[in-house]
Amino acid sequence: MSSQKIPTNAADPMTPASLDQEMQSQLVEQDHEAWLGFWDQLTGVYGEYLPSLSRKDLLELVTNPQGSITEWFSGIMQFIFHEVAEHAHIIFWLLLLLIIGSILQTLQHSFSSSGVASVSSVAMTGLLLMVIIGSVETCVTYVTQTISLMADFMYALLPLYMAMLTISGSVTTAAVSHPLLLFIVQFSHFLMQHFLVPLFVLSILLDIVDTISTSFRTSKMASLCRQVGIWLLGLLVMIYISVFTIQGVTTSVTDGVAAKTVKTIAGQFIPFIGKVVADTTDLLLASSVMAKNAVGLAGALVLAIIVLFPALKILVVAFMYRICAVVMEPLGHPGMVQAVDAVSKGLFHLCASLVLVSIMFLLGIVVLLFVSNIPLMIR
Repeated sequence: MSSQKIPTNAADPMTPASLDQEMQSQLVEQDHEAWLGFWDQLTGVYGEYLPSLSRKDLLELVTNPQGSITEWFSGIMQFIFHEVAEHAHIIFWLLLLLIIGSILQTLQHSFSSSGVASVSSVAMTGLLLMVIIGSVETCVTYVTQTISLMADFMYALLPLYMAMLTISGSVTTAAVSHPLLLFIVQFSHFLMQHFLVPLFVLSILLDIVDTISTSFRTSKMASLCRQVGIWLLGLLVMIYISVFTIQGVTTSVTDGVAAKTVKTIAGQFIPFIGKVVADTTDLLLASSVMAKNAVGLAGALVLAIIVLFPALKILVVAFMYRICAVVMEPLGHPGMVQAVDAVSKGLFHLCASLVLVSIMFLLGIVVLLFVSNIPLMIR
């Protein structure tokens, strides 16, 4: 009796084509309306500066890259030039006020008229404060609105992302990371709106008071406000990165060992069909990991764009104040030049706090994306 050999894997379930097909089917089955609505909102506001990507193109961008870096870079540069043109009136009014202040100071020294000097100083300070307060209010609005938008985006993305983590085998990682991410998003939102932004705005006002007043000094208080804000933000980022990275690696290893154990038991102890079950499980888990990676990277891209344009707006305004201070330093009124420079410094701090909080949110998505791939490598 001749032994008949059973054919092995005529069609390997782990081929790239089968993986891609299974990943696409899993992406289609999920409901992406909650978080992809933010992409529609972004394209409605900044569409002329972004590559024309539909929702499907956005999800396929990480697996099938399209477009070029030049297209993204040119759109960002166009936006920067647009913001410079839109806020050019700030440079005009600041330079005009600084020039008039310098002329009045020269007249004061020429005629030694203290009464005229005090009246003109008050008038010029009032006009300067009108320009400064308008710019600071605009930048604070950018920061608060962007933080709220990022928090809403994270609330919309996390349920789907955690569900895909669970499907891909990272059950422990999803269970531990979900409440931690929700807490850090809510706490960061609260900290920015009620502590950090008011502290940095207060430091700007105190610096202005210190530069325009000769009898009331507030530079130390302004420096303290900035330092407290920076310390709070740095401490939050340090604790978050340390705890999140350590627990992410630990839970992902646990998930990987558990998945490896289940696969071994299915392959060795289930008669006849054990290997088929193990291979099919590997196909489903691998495609789930790829689908999860696509959603995670697309979500990180949307989050980066949410913070990119407001941060550029604040940077443009801050650079305008800094340029005015540099240009008029040799000729302008010293107190007014220092006040303008103090505003630029405060706006840079506001922008840095916004970027750091967005980096925390981005790291939450990206770190989860990488550590949740560890179980696949262990399997």
